[in-house]
Amino acid sequence: MEELFVRQVDIGVAEMDVAVGDQLSTTRVVVEHATATDGRGGPDRQLLLVYGAEETPAVAEALLRAAETATAP
Repeated sequence: MEELFVRQVDIGVAEMDVAVGDQLSTTRVVVEHATATDGRGGPDRQLLLVYGAEETPAVAEALLRAAETATAP
């Protein structure tokens, strides 16, 4: 596992084709494009995270809880 520090995040919605058996199914997803760097000051990394639209609220809730914990006195 590598530790990265995120500097910028862009979020959007996209349609993605997913193989289901031997057929393609189109589904909507939430896409997060993040620009990050490692702790040693190395080159920027570009990360693309794709979440199923239905799973995104749970991810957002977990991030909110983590942020609240991190900023609590």
